[in-house]
Amino acid sequence: METPLPKRNEKQTHWQAREQSHELLRRNVVETASRLLVEEGPEALTVRHIAQELECSTKIIYTMFHGKEGLAEALYLEGCERLGHFIGRVPRQSTPEVYIHEAAQAYWAFALANPSYYKVMFCGAIPNFHPSTVSILNMETAFEIVVANLQAYKEQGLIQADDPVFVTKTFWAPLHGVASLYLLGHFSDTEIAKEILERSIQALIVSLIPGTLLTS
Repeated sequence: METPLPKRNEKQTHWQAREQSHELLRRNVVETASRLLVEEGPEALTVRHIAQELECSTKIIYTMFHGKEGLAEALYLEGCERLGHFIGRVPRQSTPEVYIHEAAQAYWAFALANPSYYKVMFCGAIPNFHPSTVSILNMETAFEIVVANLQAYKEQGLIQADDPVFVTKTFWAPLHGVASLYLLGHFSDTEIAKEILERSIQALIVSLIPGTLLTS
């Protein structure tokens, strides 16, 4: 005697399958666009080329992204999500010095692990692409955890900061400078870039936390 299969909601299962398939294709398109950007440059970011790489119809990609501008926007948003993931994994530390250092290292790790996304977000890798207001807000969301932690340190009297959002942007600016210069080839090797990064982090910590000594 056969054991009957458990009952299930066929409509819900079908919907879930369609959603999973749609999301998988969307991610494949974004990852393919990222790879082509690295291998062939921004001129490779055409719907036709990506469709050929994935062996799917151009219509599907147009429906999802509405052309090259939508693809660029998707790359930007994917970068925001990845950046938020890297920074979000840094736990709040007992002292702001340690937290700022660890968060800065997470930003650096993100840049090195995701150079194509980083260049789309910050280095003008796609000519004439300007992220939407929504995308820029997503970028700010990636740093919300830093703002929240700095606010907590401020309330404890551990840092001098009138506006944690402003301080977060002050924190971001030198990190962005070092990462961008490195990815664009302006440092001779990674070790030099790391040393410059470390000095930038230490200088930032000194400016925020009175009495901190700048280490070499």
